[in-house]
Amino acid sequence: MEVIIVCINFPDKNCARQIGTALIEKQLAACVNIIPEIESIYRWKGKVCAEKEVMAMVKTTLSRYKQLEKYVLESHPYDVPEVVSFPLNKGSETYLNWVHDEMEGHH
Repeated sequence: MEVIIVCINFPDKNCARQIGTALIEKQLAACVNIIPEIESIYRWKGKVCAEKEVMAMVKTTLSRYKQLEKYVLESHPYDVPEVVSFPLNKGSETYLNWVHDEMEGHH
């Protein structure tokens, strides 16, 4: 069981909520935290941009990542959405077990 955190940026809270809820309903994520406002600075097509965005921190397992990424890429309004994952090295055993149980369907 490897629990990971996936960070996904969205143009607004409604979009983040819609896709985040679908990830939970499809059992591709155990928990989605929506961080209401971040500022992203990046280069796009040769131009430096600064945009207000919403970030979702998604807790899931490594075994669900490919399905999660596929769903997000198909559903996301951006041409190149940010979908990046990080391993979770340490955490509360009870929380990590809960994430695992949610992903494996042991309710």
